[in-house]
Amino acid sequence: MSLNTAAYAQFQSIQGPTDPNLTHTLTEGYQPVSRIGEVVMNCFVDAYEFAQLPPQGLKQSEISGKPAAPAAPGAQEATVEPKPYFHEWATVTPGMICLSRKARNATFRNYVAAETATPVVGCAAGLKMTDANNFYFAGVCRSKTIRPIDDGTGPQIDEYFTMAIGGMVTMLNNSAEPIFPGDVLEWTLWGEKDPAAGTGKRTKTGPRRVSVKIAAPTSERSIGRALTFAKPGEYFDLLIKSC
Repeated sequence: MSLNTAAYAQFQSIQGPTDPNLTHTLTEGYQPVSRIGEVVMNCFVDAYEFAQLPPQGLKQSEISGKPAAPAAPGAQEATVEPKPYFHEWATVTPGMICLSRKARNATFRNYVAAETATPVVGCAAGLKMTDANNFYFAGVCRSKTIRPIDDGTGPQIDEYFTMAIGGMVTMLNNSAEPIFPGDVLEWTLWGEKDPAAGTGKRTKTGPRRVSVKIAAPTSERSIGRALTFAKPGEYFDLLIKSC
């Protein structure tokens, strides 16, 4: 089945606040709001999750969790999100939300790395909306991990990085709605506008990332409380929810 590249561009998500494609000046750019009171944990990208992604890609209805629009008789829904490359999927930069799979003890029972660090996922590409029930909020990336293209000779860089699990962090509003101070936010695998509504403030690059949105009063996916105002595509400060 051929990929609809135009539709795929609509489903790609804005990256974190350190994304070089965002507007940066000498006085404006990524600056962590505060290092006071932050709680830090070591983590690494869970490569097992990449192996479980569907190789055929995802359709629009699988990504958004909403029924597809009626098509012509006999027509099949197009695939709009192919499986990303591993170096794109495993790259995580500061300000991105990290998730971890629930009940992973069977997979990492004999994995020494998971005894001192948390295996996380920093990319939502390949995950369906229905997969959200299998993950929980692990933290917000604090130090970057940039993966080079795999040349088949094994890892060339340190796979470990740090994420903030407490305190204040600077993030990017990659949702479709403005965020106001005091709003309780939650993570979601798809929080953007309908693809037919346009791509937003700039051309989006890179695979789809975990988004934020205003949380429901009884939400189990809340990550914290917003401290500043941000329109879609702008920075805001977040006070991470205490566990």
